[in-house]
Amino acid sequence: MKKRITFISDTHGLHSHYDNLLDSGDVLIHAGDVSNIGKSTEIYDFLNWFSDVDYTHKVFIAGNHDWGFEVMTEIPEIFRDKNVHYLFDSMVEIDGLKIYGSPWQPEFFDWAFNLPRMGKNWRKHGIAFRKIWMFW
Repeated sequence: MKKRITFISDTHGLHSHYDNLLDSGDVLIHAGDVSNIGKSTEIYDFLNWFSDVDYTHKVFIAGNHDWGFEVMTEIPEIFRDKNVHYLFDSMVEIDGLKIYGSPWQPEFFDWAFNLPRMGKNWRKHGIAFRKIWMFW
């Protein structure tokens, strides 16, 4: 079964500029940095825009500019109510396609979702750093 999957990221509050670039499709994945500094107004503006985009399924993973997602505990429920899959060290299965998302990154200044660097062997600790995995 063919699926039209579109990836975007790093819109930094300019997501409405994508209105003329995005048609419609099956799955739209935003891989983080919807905001500049993670203010709740930026997050809600993105969510309202993202939930209205003409895709059957919408998936979002927070990025290192999205500080609000670290402190706003109601976000998963709000996203779910708007028919958006918010992935935080979690997976969603869409028509047999499994998508896993994690916002973490190796420590970089004072950005969001930082975890201490553990040298070359950080993978042995089972930590996923800002990745999206997809598999059928």
